[in-house]
Amino acid sequence: MPEATSQIQSAVHSEVKKREVLCSHCGLPVPQPLIRQDREEQFCCGGCEAVYGILHDCDLDEYYKLRDELSSDKPKPAQVSGKDFSYFDDPEFLKRFALPKTKGNLSVQLYVEGIHCVACSWLIEKVLMEREGAAFARLDIGKSIVEIVFDPAEVTLSRLAGVLDSIGYAPHPIQEDSVAIASRRETRSLLMRMGIAGAAAGNIMLLAVSLYVGEYTGIDVDQANLFRWISLGLSLPALLYSAQPFFKGAWSGLKHGMLHMDLPISLGILSAFAISLTATILGRGEVFYDTLTLLIFLLLCGRLLLSRATKWAMGTSEKLLDLEPRTARLLVEGESREVSLSSVQLGNRLRVLPGETIPVDGVLQSEFAIVGEAHLTGESEAVSKRAGDQLYAGSTVEQSPLEMSATAVGETTRLARLAQMMKEASSQRAPIVALHDRIAGYFVAAVLTLALITGVIWLMVDPSRALWNAAALLVITCPCALGLGTPVALAIAMGRAARRGLFVKGQDGIERLSRVRHVILDKTGTLTEGKLKLVDSYYASDAASDRDSGHPRTGASAERYSGGEPQSLNPRSAEHHEILQAVANLEKLSGHAISTAFVGIAETKNTIIEFKTIPGQGIEGKISSSHYLIGSEAFLRNRGVDVNSSFIEFAKHSAIKSLTTIYVSRDNIAVAAFALGDPLRGGAESSVNELKQMNLELEILSGDLPEVVASVARQLNIDSYRGRVSPEEKIGRVEELESSGVTTAMIGDGVNDAAALSRATAGISVAGATEIARDAADIFVSQRGPGAIADLFKLSKRSMKVVRLNIAIAIFYNIIGAGLAMAGLVSPLVAAVLMPISSVTVLTIAAKG
Repeated sequence: MPEATSQIQSAVHSEVKKREVLCSHCGLPVPQPLIRQDREEQFCCGGCEAVYGILHDCDLDEYYKLRDELSSDKPKPAQVSGKDFSYFDDPEFLKRFALPKTKGNLSVQLYVEGIHCVACSWLIEKVLMEREGAAFARLDIGKSIVEIVFDPAEVTLSRLAGVLDSIGYAPHPIQEDSVAIASRRETRSLLMRMGIAGAAAGNIMLLAVSLYVGEYTGIDVDQANLFRWISLGLSLPALLYSAQPFFKGAWSGLKHGMLHMDLPISLGILSAFAISLTATILGRGEVFYDTLTLLIFLLLCGRLLLSRATKWAMGTSEKLLDLEPRTARLLVEGESREVSLSSVQLGNRLRVLPGETIPVDGVLQSEFAIVGEAHLTGESEAVSKRAGDQLYAGSTVEQSPLEMSATAVGETTRLARLAQMMKEASSQRAPIVALHDRIAGYFVAAVLTLALITGVIWLMVDPSRALWNAAALLVITCPCALGLGTPVALAIAMGRAARRGLFVKGQDGIERLSRVRHVILDKTGTLTEGKLKLVDSYYASDAASDRDSGHPRTGASAERYSGGEPQSLNPRSAEHHEILQAVANLEKLSGHAISTAFVGIAETKNTIIEFKTIPGQGIEGKISSSHYLIGSEAFLRNRGVDVNSSFIEFAKHSAIKSLTTIYVSRDNIAVAAFALGDPLRGGAESSVNELKQMNLELEILSGDLPEVVASVARQLNIDSYRGRVSPEEKIGRVEELESSGVTTAMIGDGVNDAAALSRATAGISVAGATEIARDAADIFVSQRGPGAIADLFKLSKRSMKVVRLNIAIAIFYNIIGAGLAMAGLVSPLVAAVLMPISSVTVLTIAAKG
């Protein structure tokens, strides 16, 4: 029994020991080494302990009760960044991000991390409002944005930001420019007008049904008059508020001597209202309150669709500038402090850490640096920089920290100049709306002239019908079909394209694409995958077979590489596998761009005893008892390694295919060489062939090395190509073609393509493109590879045939309708019924096109 009792006690003790100890703040398990026996509260990390202490000291323990009741999210440890927010107090920062309020207060909006429930909102607002000088605090949970109103004379913004960070909600500045605010206000106003017009039309139509039926079956006169007066009252909000944009457009056009398309719409609405008002007052005749309110509603719907498409294309250049960080590390007497980007001046010395973005243009002061400039040059590999070399804003630091001196800030940086170039390029486009405006001008003049003629003629024939027939002409010839026929047809075509993964952002994009004759392709990310891959391999153990065959035996892609799985991933022997695994594991630690080629290859966890990076040359490491060198031929030779002729022949063979070769030695003996490259995307060849069959001229412009570009061009049988092309040269080439009358399509995926995408007749970004390239382009192809581009061209040509047919139908309908109205064969009531027929017709054709 004692032995059994002892076993039970031991089991219970073991079970208790296994039981998880939960963090008092976030509720996650506490690691065994952090469990303390001298206190009841336990914490999984220092961040949770710090936040718990702050909440307890401030008597805010109710937060935990609210969180448990209201949150269903999985708990997370508190993320306290410990960041210095002193730059929040910089006058330039406050000028940019804060808005003045009454009594000397300032209002600022900050994005906060870690928001997941209502308890977070309660805690943030409570903690901020307990600080002296804070006048207001409100968190928008959906957007994770907190608005703070504070008195800068009593409390600094950096202190309030520090408070948020100390409880695990790291704040970040945000800014919404005046254009975005005005745009959102305009959309909200338009939706409000649509809602009022739609509600009025729906209710009036219920009354109109009774009046229309009563014309044939009979209706009590007093009841009919009541319905008319009620309809009049319901139509006034739609007329006086919802229709204002049309009245303003018509009046503005008249003030500037132009016949705007809003003019006949306004006259038709006012005529229908005038006739209806007269009939209501006199108690006899027809009323058209349902027609005019429904017309207002439908026109507002069309205007909203056009507005959404236009706004989608806006803001590209501003997003380009978003690549710049909002702060910089300023070096003063050897010490760095974080300041607002707007505070950086020419000549300032800055420090940038690995993984961070270079904030301004400048000159490298450090001896050596590796920088990624894909956003500007399109090159898939990071580039090496030495002291005195130029650095550009938006570039990323790949390895060790660097120091630089600023040579261009603000609007003078290369990134800002590209943004300005994109703005200018966008303004030079000739949208299809211009053609419609020209047609509409003549159409409006013709309609008004015919209405006047109709009125004069009928004044002589039958004065009682003059106004009615003129109004019937204005109603039946309402330019809905002409004004909305093309946008609706293109919108349906855009929806059809979207279902295929082809997203056309502007309604004129399809029209301009149909006129393209010259297509410019970017290599990196468009024709190729845009990242390094292990393509080929050569091992020292292959030397015997080399002597027999007379040339080095390679692992894969002897003639060319096209993205297929290389044999290198399946080494031919255990020794090959050991070497490849050693290289992959060492490259993982390097952080160099080349390491991406070995992602996913490392299968075994080698014991790395030593590791060292030699900037600009290679890496050195020791795994188990083997010493490895990985890098260029010169690097190995400088370390006393003999690189024999077989390896040199392999490198030459790889160079023909524009592959980069790295060499590997083990214990001072060259044992392997690997060829790395950027493979073609799947379907690139077939897509190029389809484009050629459509009589399109193709050209490759790339920021990559000329020999690499030439290799890709040879594989795709494209005769025109250039390498080492800068963003400025790309847009220069586009402008050269456009100015000579050659309509051009630019296909790309990088920031360096954005300006050319914007300036071309049609810009197309492909899958994997940066956000800026997607926004600068007219069309975004979401599928991997350019295989859908040929389908896009076919779709554009077919859609434009539908557009031209719709325009012809709209004009034909209006001619017939105008003739019937002038002849007095159409009453305003019949005109109101016939008016939507042309719109329905063009919609049906567009849907089946």
